Amino acid sequence: LPSFDSLITDSKMQSILKSRWSECIKCIEADAPLAAIVMMGGILEAILLARVNHTVDKSPIFKSSYAPTDKTTGKVQQLKEWTLRNYIDVAHDLKWISQSTKDIDETLRDYRNYVHPYKEFSHGIKIEKSDAELFWQITGSIIKQILIVK
Repeated sequence: LPSFDSLITDSKMQSILKSRWSECIKCIEADAPLAAIVMMGGILEAILLARVNHTVDKSPIFKSSYAPTDKTTGKVQQLKEWTLRNYIDVAHDLKWISQSTKDIDETLRDYRNYVHPYKEFSHGIKIEKSDAELFWQITGSIIKQILIVK
Protein backbone atom coordinates (compact mmCIF):
# COMPACT_ATOMS: atom_id res chain seq x y z
CA LEU A 1 0.00 0.00 0.00
CA PRO A 2 1.61 3.25 -1.07
CA SER A 3 1.60 6.21 1.23
CA PHE A 4 -0.63 8.88 -0.27
CA ASP A 5 0.59 11.43 2.30
CA SER A 6 2.86 13.28 -0.13
CA LEU A 7 -0.15 14.46 -2.17
CA ILE A 8 -3.19 14.05 0.04
CA THR A 9 -3.34 15.60 3.47
CA ASP A 10 -7.05 15.05 4.07
CA SER A 11 -7.35 11.99 6.34
CA LYS A 12 -10.81 11.10 5.05
CA MET A 13 -9.58 10.98 1.44
CA GLN A 14 -6.54 8.96 2.51
CA SER A 15 -8.89 6.52 4.22
CA ILE A 16 -11.06 6.24 1.11
CA LEU A 17 -8.04 5.52 -1.09
CA LYS A 18 -6.73 2.92 1.34
CA SER A 19 -10.14 1.29 1.35
CA ARG A 20 -10.27 1.28 -2.45
CA TRP A 21 -6.78 -0.20 -2.54
CA SER A 22 -7.91 -3.04 -0.28
CA GLU A 23 -11.07 -3.50 -2.33
CA CYS A 24 -9.01 -3.90 -5.50
CA ILE A 25 -7.06 -6.69 -3.85
CA LYS A 26 -10.30 -8.35 -2.73
CA CYS A 27 -11.72 -8.13 -6.27
CA ILE A 28 -8.62 -9.79 -7.70
CA GLU A 29 -8.66 -12.52 -5.06
CA ALA A 30 -12.39 -13.12 -5.67
CA ASP A 31 -11.74 -13.49 -9.43
CA ALA A 32 -13.66 -10.31 -10.25
CA PRO A 33 -11.10 -8.88 -12.70
CA LEU A 34 -13.31 -6.29 -14.39
CA ALA A 35 -14.38 -4.88 -11.03
CA ALA A 36 -10.72 -4.72 -10.00
CA ILE A 37 -9.71 -2.91 -13.18
CA VAL A 38 -12.56 -0.41 -12.81
CA MET A 39 -11.37 0.27 -9.25
CA MET A 40 -7.77 0.69 -10.44
CA GLY A 41 -8.85 3.32 -12.97
CA GLY A 42 -10.72 5.18 -10.25
CA ILE A 43 -7.73 5.17 -7.93
CA LEU A 44 -5.46 6.32 -10.73
CA GLU A 45 -7.80 9.18 -11.59
CA ALA A 46 -7.96 10.21 -7.92
CA ILE A 47 -4.17 10.23 -7.63
CA LEU A 48 -3.79 12.29 -10.79
CA LEU A 49 -6.37 14.79 -9.52
CA ALA A 50 -4.54 14.91 -6.19
CA ARG A 51 -1.33 15.69 -8.05
CA VAL A 52 -3.10 18.53 -9.86
CA ASN A 53 -4.55 19.86 -6.60
CA HIS A 54 -1.16 19.58 -4.87
CA THR A 55 0.51 21.70 -7.55
CA VAL A 56 0.84 25.27 -6.32
CA ASP A 57 1.22 26.92 -9.73
CA LYS A 58 -1.54 25.32 -11.76
CA SER A 59 -0.99 27.50 -14.83
CA PRO A 60 1.13 24.87 -16.67
CA ILE A 61 -1.67 22.36 -16.12
CA PHE A 62 -4.32 24.58 -17.64
CA LYS A 63 -1.98 25.86 -20.37
CA SER A 64 -1.08 22.35 -21.49
CA SER A 65 -2.13 21.73 -25.06
CA TYR A 66 -3.69 18.52 -23.73
CA ALA A 67 -5.97 20.25 -21.23
CA PRO A 68 -9.55 19.64 -22.43
CA THR A 69 -11.41 22.65 -23.74
CA ASP A 70 -15.06 23.47 -24.02
CA LYS A 71 -16.04 23.15 -27.69
CA THR A 72 -18.28 26.21 -27.49
CA THR A 73 -16.12 28.69 -25.57
CA GLY A 74 -12.65 27.29 -26.26
CA LYS A 75 -11.83 27.70 -22.57
CA VAL A 76 -10.20 24.93 -20.55
CA GLN A 77 -12.81 22.83 -18.79
CA GLN A 78 -13.12 22.76 -15.03
CA LEU A 79 -11.36 19.80 -13.40
CA LYS A 80 -14.67 18.13 -12.57
CA GLU A 81 -15.23 17.79 -16.34
CA TRP A 82 -11.88 16.12 -17.02
CA THR A 83 -11.68 12.42 -17.80
CA LEU A 84 -8.96 9.92 -16.99
CA ARG A 85 -7.65 10.40 -20.54
CA ASN A 86 -7.26 14.15 -19.94
CA TYR A 87 -5.39 13.62 -16.68
CA ILE A 88 -3.08 11.07 -18.30
CA ASP A 89 -2.31 13.30 -21.28
CA VAL A 90 -1.59 16.36 -19.15
CA ALA A 91 0.46 14.33 -16.65
CA HIS A 92 2.63 13.11 -19.50
CA ASP A 93 2.90 16.58 -21.02
CA LEU A 94 4.12 17.93 -17.67
CA LYS A 95 6.56 15.01 -17.33
CA TRP A 96 4.89 13.60 -14.23
CA ILE A 97 4.77 10.26 -16.01
CA SER A 98 6.95 8.75 -18.72
CA GLN A 99 5.86 7.82 -22.24
CA SER A 100 5.70 4.13 -21.37
CA THR A 101 3.60 4.92 -18.29
CA LYS A 102 1.26 7.01 -20.43
CA ASP A 103 0.88 4.14 -22.88
CA ILE A 104 0.13 1.67 -20.08
CA ASP A 105 -2.28 4.12 -18.45
CA GLU A 106 -4.17 4.36 -21.72
CA THR A 107 -4.41 0.58 -21.91
CA LEU A 108 -5.71 0.44 -18.34
CA ARG A 109 -8.23 3.14 -19.23
CA ASP A 110 -9.34 1.18 -22.29
CA TYR A 111 -9.81 -1.98 -20.21
CA ARG A 112 -11.70 -0.04 -17.58
CA ASN A 113 -14.14 0.96 -20.30
CA TYR A 114 -15.11 -2.69 -20.73
CA VAL A 115 -17.46 -1.94 -17.86
CA HIS A 116 -19.81 -1.13 -20.74
CA PRO A 117 -21.22 -4.53 -21.81
CA TYR A 118 -21.61 -3.63 -25.47
CA LYS A 119 -17.95 -2.62 -25.72
CA GLU A 120 -16.91 -5.98 -24.28
CA PHE A 121 -19.32 -7.78 -26.64
CA SER A 122 -18.29 -5.86 -29.76
CA HIS A 123 -14.56 -6.26 -29.07
CA GLY A 124 -14.85 -9.92 -28.09
CA ILE A 125 -12.71 -9.37 -25.00
CA LYS A 126 -12.84 -11.58 -21.93
CA ILE A 127 -10.94 -10.14 -19.01
CA GLU A 128 -9.17 -12.77 -16.94
CA LYS A 129 -7.87 -12.75 -13.40
CA SER A 130 -4.32 -12.76 -14.78
CA ASP A 131 -5.11 -9.51 -16.64
CA ALA A 132 -6.22 -7.86 -13.41
CA GLU A 133 -3.12 -9.15 -11.60
CA LEU A 134 -0.88 -7.68 -14.29
CA PHE A 135 -2.70 -4.34 -14.25
CA TRP A 136 -2.51 -4.32 -10.44
CA GLN A 137 1.29 -4.56 -10.49
CA ILE A 138 1.46 -1.85 -13.12
CA THR A 139 -1.04 0.38 -11.30
CA GLY A 140 1.09 0.25 -8.16
CA SER A 141 4.16 1.31 -10.12
CA ILE A 142 2.30 4.10 -11.89
CA ILE A 143 0.93 5.48 -8.65
CA LYS A 144 4.38 5.47 -7.08
CA GLN A 145 5.65 7.46 -10.06
CA ILE A 146 2.84 10.03 -9.69
CA LEU A 147 3.38 10.31 -5.94
CA ILE A 148 6.94 11.55 -6.47
CA VAL A 149 6.46 15.28 -6.21
CA LYS A 150 9.15 17.23 -8.03
